[in-house]
Amino acid sequence: MKKIMFVAIAMMVSMTTFAQREVGTLSLQPRVGISAADFNNTDDTKARVGFIAGAELEYYVSNMLGISAGMFYSQQGAEFEIGGADFTCKLDYVNVPIIANLYVWKGLALKAGLQPGFKMSSKLEGSYAGFGGSTDMDDVKSIDLSVPVGISYDFGRLVLDARYNFGLTKIFEDSNLDSKNLSFQLTLGYKFTL
Repeated sequence: MKKIMFVAIAMMVSMTTFAQREVGTLSLQPRVGISAADFNNTDDTKARVGFIAGAELEYYVSNMLGISAGMFYSQQGAEFEIGGADFTCKLDYVNVPIIANLYVWKGLALKAGLQPGFKMSSKLEGSYAGFGGSTDMDDVKSIDLSVPVGISYDFGRLVLDARYNFGLTKIFEDSNLDSKNLSFQLTLGYKFTL
């Protein structure tokens, strides 16, 4: 009896998963999570841990391929120390990932695409011996372009998504600084079939 129940549940989960990827259908996935962002080409920075939230719309080209476009608010930047003072470079973006999702096994998808990001704010916060302050960073470019790659798994309608974004464009207008954004994002979402 237990085997029959297990097989029945497995078939229902399988049908639900495949029904969500029916050719020509759309799904909406609101998601929230955390990000750990840093700059490349620097030795003295460490990751800024932040928040990410938004949604993606996915169109199923086939039962193995989906194309998605989304919009996410993402806290990025980096942390560093100079002369005993702690600084946080807070770069907040609205990112618009355009992703190809290749479903390789049941709910498992490999992802790759292109992501323009639009700067919402850029501040430098510092503290030393209990005193602190912040200032706007005017030399941060308004558009950031990156390549996201990742993996996701659908647990029925729940979606766990992990991505790493490799920056393509320099962060700062100053040509002497060659730093680009790097970020790891882990989000949990819920899939609505439209």
